[in-house]
Amino acid sequence: MPNSAAASSRPALLALHGFSGGGADFLPLAQALAQEADWHLPDLPGHASSHALPCGPEAVIGFVEDHCQKLPLPRILLGYSMGARAALLHATTHPNSWQGLILISARSGIASEQARAERRKLDTERAAQILTLGVSAFLKQWQQQPLIRSQENIPTKIHADMQATRKKHTAAGLANSLQKFGQGNCPHLQPLLSRLTMPVCLISGEKDHQYHVYAEQLLGQLPNSIHRVIPDAGHMPHLENLPATTRVIHDFIKNR
Repeated sequence: MPNSAAASSRPALLALHGFSGGGADFLPLAQALAQEADWHLPDLPGHASSHALPCGPEAVIGFVEDHCQKLPLPRILLGYSMGARAALLHATTHPNSWQGLILISARSGIASEQARAERRKLDTERAAQILTLGVSAFLKQWQQQPLIRSQENIPTKIHADMQATRKKHTAAGLANSLQKFGQGNCPHLQPLLSRLTMPVCLISGEKDHQYHVYAEQLLGQLPNSIHRVIPDAGHMPHLENLPATTRVIHDFIKNR
């Protein structure tokens, strides 16, 4: 959503989507909270309009930094899943750039180098699948994972819009994103979390037990954080239960 050139007491909010998504996935949330913030919804490297951009961690940090520098103060950074990984990566390297951080279905990374190597191998295999199967067939498979399957509960119109966004991806772009910015290729950020002294809102879905645990771990590591659990929602709570997530983010922006 475009930002007004005039000074505003509302914060600028940069929202970073998950793997295989797009900036447009945040439109329902941005429309519900249009009075609370000026929303900016880019496509991350490897996705839709940014499909040809480099996807490695340093490139993603640079991508977020480019957007950050165009935003007026105060600024809030929001990330969901892969986007939360990008948000944490930028915030830990540029901790003074943001006056608030919202992390939906986030984790600080994989601690074990052996586990990261195993994840890199898996993501390389999945990237090859994308190139072999094509975007539509791969995403049909991808969306049947237990972690992702709860997205079937997203309201019909919003779900249809999401699928339309996914048709804009290229196989090469998604493969690059998965292989170069998957969890195995990103650093474990836990040692850097103490740098994040700004207010942080951690959000997880009630039915997403794995990421509820990750959020509780982050809660203990971030010095100025809260954790809010969204009822009747899984890994994508901001669309699976839009009203409840809207209330949480509204309160965070108002009280940060």
